[in-house]
Amino acid sequence: MNLLSALCTALAGAFTARLVAREARVTQAGTVGAVMAGALAGLMCTAWANATETEVYALALLHVVLMLACAANVDAHERGMRWLALTAYVIALAPAVHLSALVGAPAAIVLAARGRDGTWSWPRALLLTAVLVAAAGVGRTSLPLIAVAIALAAACHLTRAQRGRPARDARYLLLVPLAASALLIMLVRARHDPAMNQGNPATLDALVDVVTRRQYAVASLMPRQAPAWLQIANVAQYADWQFAMGWGQGVFTSAARVGATLAYLILGLTGWRAMRGAAPRLASALLVLVLCGSVGVAAYLNLKAGASLGWGALPDGVPHEARERDYFFVLGFWGWGCLAGWGAFAMADRIGRPWLAVIALAVPLAANWRVVDRAGGSQAHAARSFADALLSAVPQGGVLFTSGDNDSYPLWYLQQVEGARPDVQVVTLPLLPAEWYGREIARRTGWRWDAAQPVAGAEWRHEQTAAAIARAAAGAHRPVVASPALTLRERALLGGGWVLRGPVYVATAGAPLAGSASIDTAAARRWTARWPAAEPPAERLPDDVTPMMLRFLGCPRLSLPWPGSAAGRDSLEVRCNFR
Repeated sequence: MNLLSALCTALAGAFTARLVAREARVTQAGTVGAVMAGALAGLMCTAWANATETEVYALALLHVVLMLACAANVDAHERGMRWLALTAYVIALAPAVHLSALVGAPAAIVLAARGRDGTWSWPRALLLTAVLVAAAGVGRTSLPLIAVAIALAAACHLTRAQRGRPARDARYLLLVPLAASALLIMLVRARHDPAMNQGNPATLDALVDVVTRRQYAVASLMPRQAPAWLQIANVAQYADWQFAMGWGQGVFTSAARVGATLAYLILGLTGWRAMRGAAPRLASALLVLVLCGSVGVAAYLNLKAGASLGWGALPDGVPHEARERDYFFVLGFWGWGCLAGWGAFAMADRIGRPWLAVIALAVPLAANWRVVDRAGGSQAHAARSFADALLSAVPQGGVLFTSGDNDSYPLWYLQQVEGARPDVQVVTLPLLPAEWYGREIARRTGWRWDAAQPVAGAEWRHEQTAAAIARAAAGAHRPVVASPALTLRERALLGGGWVLRGPVYVATAGAPLAGSASIDTAAARRWTARWPAAEPPAERLPDDVTPMMLRFLGCPRLSLPWPGSAAGRDSLEVRCNFR
């Protein structure tokens, strides 16, 4: 899956270069500009980071670039109308890939609706907009959106009829359910009950719940979860990371990095002005992509204050995002990089040295490499080491409670791909609010519990369910174990008499006991002898997963100097949720 992300990003860069070369009708020298556009877009920090991880965003990026490539081939001839149908189909296919791909649809509509002679085809624009709205309706299972799509298609039909053209609009809307049928693979797969079966979409109702992400709280447009100025500031912060991330102090900027950002902003504006002459409809499409992928995404997602922004400006207790969300804006940054690459070529071409444009690649190559490189060092092995360490420390038949994605996915990988410790049952607390997850645990373990029974100290329903599962596990004589990422309060709900054994906490009593956890120093010494020390990076980076894993892997070492070292105890409490 990591290789798929890398391949998708590389192909997106290649297709972007081909699109620019075709639209600008470049000469041999102009090929440098097209290559620069694709290469610089791929060197944006967020795009590069997405290319080296198992996620959906690189695939969604390639999907959008293919959408643009199809739209660029649309014209008034019969062959061009086939490309229009393909563009509509690729737009309709977005919910089966990832809804974020719809962010690129307005740019594709602009590209398809504007002719090379500068004229606009409003029927094409209406038709593709109808498909876009219908696809969004499928992704949200919203009947009002589908009704709007039908109305837009009807308007397109009237426009065509007035011009004496045959109406084919219904055929285009039929592409939407055809594309949506790709989602049925989840229903077929779920009925085999695979080990990784999130949402368990084994029925049509459950499939709808998974597609619309109903187990997650999706923010409405209003009220804003953070002040509008702070949401825009978040976009500016993420934009500052794109070309010279390594020139700052992690997520915190520096004069050098701001200077680089401003320089590439100027290159982007220069590229847009130059492209307006060489490829006007592509210039319009890329401008729409940048706007939709930046301020448009910020307006629609209505995110909380960023993980590293707004502290001190907002009242204490105001929630922030759990992690940096720059990957949501990757399409806007991709368009910016494309324009900046063309701008570098335009400036070099003015002095008759187009090949000098490649100098613009030097800054992101040098300044981003260290930050996004996962090929060596702690980035290459932290996830596997973390999962291996936790599983190896769990007693036979243990039930390991985890706090979320970061300490669950590595465990699932090791268990399902490498077959490690199948005796360990992983229970992820944040998934427990979803009813399907509790039913899955009960089905696979045979345990029964009363989730409605009140639990002292439980503030949320999923905490109450977790406590009930822990009681059922203890009743089945299965050791109850907690990830070091769980807070003291969460751990107290699951049992008592907690002992830090290596990097995990093991309960020795069924109910909470007074006092802090104790430490199995013999287990800590055995663990530190087996696992080499690895300190997390000193600076705070956008991707904080590796530092988090290394921080928790250091818990056994921190426990050895305590109680002789006050600093060791403080570190243990802060970094390892000891108290």
